[in-house]
Amino acid sequence: MSPLPRLLLLVVMTCVTGLGCTRTTPSFCGTPDDPGCPEGTVCVEERCVSRDELPACALGQTRCEAACVDTRSDASHCGTCGTACADGQVCSRGRCTDACAAGLTQCERGCVELESSTASCGTCGAACGSRESCEAGTCACEPPLTACAGACTDLGSDGNNCGACGNACGSGLCQDGECVNDCDPGLRRCGQGCVDVQSDTFNCGSCGTGCGANEVCVGGRCRLDCPVGSVECDGTCANLTSDARHCGTCGNACGSGQVCTRGACACPSGQAECEAQCVDLRTSVQHCGACGRACAVDETCASSRCQCAAPLVSCAGGCVDLSADARNCGTCGRVCGPGLVCSGGLCAYP
Repeated sequence: MSPLPRLLLLVVMTCVTGLGCTRTTPSFCGTPDDPGCPEGTVCVEERCVSRDELPACALGQTRCEAACVDTRSDASHCGTCGTACADGQVCSRGRCTDACAAGLTQCERGCVELESSTASCGTCGAACGSRESCEAGTCACEPPLTACAGACTDLGSDGNNCGACGNACGSGLCQDGECVNDCDPGLRRCGQGCVDVQSDTFNCGSCGTGCGANEVCVGGRCRLDCPVGSVECDGTCANLTSDARHCGTCGNACGSGQVCTRGACACPSGQAECEAQCVDLRTSVQHCGACGRACAVDETCASSRCQCAAPLVSCAGGCVDLSADARNCGTCGRVCGPGLVCSGGLCAYP
């Protein structure tokens, strides 16, 4: 029998035998008249249960009282347990916002990555089991976990499968794959196992708090396991030398059209920065040849010089249509006589 049902059975038996158990004792919870659960316990099925007796949550989920939630996408526990988003907002990467960040899918009021979310793996609401991870939209045991009787378990700390599937420790605890009576100093009891909450991916910082995909537990906190040369920025791994969203430092986004080169924002090769925008001085009609040098309305910029837009040509500093201009008919300076018009580059009567 798992620790949680055994504890609940003990509470029920205490009440049945008449040992003073009432709705007002700390063992009961869940109704307005019940007192709060003692420190270190949570309310589960109307009973106060020790946090250390609770099973681990799935990877990427955090235990908030009795429930396992993904604080990166849960609108009732956004970022931290108990932090609720306002009406109309969604929870995106642990922050309450008006819309989901790029690349995320909205599932009710949460923004998730269906490829890796254990709460919505592959499709909204398709939750993975305890200690499963979501890889490419499919739930599977996360190495080094082992499948025992259809469930993923850590043979190093599972009291019912200690060292091998089916090897139960009875009333003892499982530590490093062996049954023991008490946990060694520095380790903490979580369920029927002894773990290091400073480094355990499935119990990071506290029992039942699992880190997400591609995350590791360091100092009791989940962090992305970023490859060499990149760091974690706002829930993603970024190369500060080349990422235009995090150039040089996390959150330092480059301007429109800029690229990040060696940790500094700059315009791409062949472009210049004019009025906080990257432009090509060879073709920009607003910045032709130099910042601020604008071409006329009927001109274009070619090879950094303002030129008349075809089929117009330049005559006496202005752009004219030789086929229809009576003062420049067919060629610059040819003026049609009185009563004549320019048609097809020739002076003629209308």
